[in-house]
Amino acid sequence: MIALIDADILVFRCGFAAERNRWFLNILTGPKKGLQSEFEFKKDANEALDDALPGKYSRAEGEDYQLFSERKLEPLSHALHNVNVAVKKICESLGINDFDTRLFLSGDTNYRYEVAKTKPYKGTRKKARRPAHEDEIRAHMISTWDTNVAQGIEADDALGIAQCKGDVETVIVSIDKDLDMIPGYHYNPTHDLTYEVSEADAMMCFASQLLTGDSTDNIPGLPGVGPVAAERALGGLNTNELLEACARMYASKSGREDWFEYLIEQARLLWILREPLEITYVAGMFAGLDDLGGETGGTVKTDLFG
Repeated sequence: MIALIDADILVFRCGFAAERNRWFLNILTGPKKGLQSEFEFKKDANEALDDALPGKYSRAEGEDYQLFSERKLEPLSHALHNVNVAVKKICESLGINDFDTRLFLSGDTNYRYEVAKTKPYKGTRKKARRPAHEDEIRAHMISTWDTNVAQGIEADDALGIAQCKGDVETVIVSIDKDLDMIPGYHYNPTHDLTYEVSEADAMMCFASQLLTGDSTDNIPGLPGVGPVAAERALGGLNTNELLEACARMYASKSGREDWFEYLIEQARLLWILREPLEITYVAGMFAGLDDLGGETGGTVKTDLFG
């Protein structure tokens, strides 16, 4: 079995594990004026502040005290050690060796940025902090293991393509539930859990996300529909019924005249590729459903929204 490892997640987890916030407290007034302390956790700093200056409504930050944090980096070797340990643990859990691993990283291009018209794809992540040792960790992965750096697509797409090739038995290693729309074996290293996703389960995952969207990637989906409502609407439907149900709900509940174009935009953003040239495939999945207009009924459970 070949382990297809979502290395994007390892970069962040192992990188941030080699960083520590240190909290500093300076008391500027009162009996403990001049006290300067350093803490590993903010909770401990706040407890010391309460002890020195009781009553949080009677003290002013900047006048009575200073409380701030600084990021302390461990050596690069610690971050790389974290990566080595993580990959080794995955291999031990799956009963394989380094030669049976393939790592997948996202590159700097992604077609979804051009597809997204309603909201910027991953627009909420622009200010997100990244690991200080990110570039060095990626370089270490590329030089140490068989590593695929995806260009034009995401690492998730490259993982999906590799899993669906079917030439060898594979298992996707990730904590990302989005990858459950790829059939086959999956391994969650956080929970040490191996499970199999059927084609029906994979399509249910896709259809459910088509309704709920993905806030992490700034994909809105169908406004007002959460996971519980999506499960109630789609439960018990086969693959063809799932897609028709989604289309009907977009037609009748989106409040948009261009609902079909909006549906296809959301589908293209969410769909994880299974073949290299599949980027335009998604629209074909909904062929013949663009004339539903404002219709309801059929397989969609229209009583969900009253």
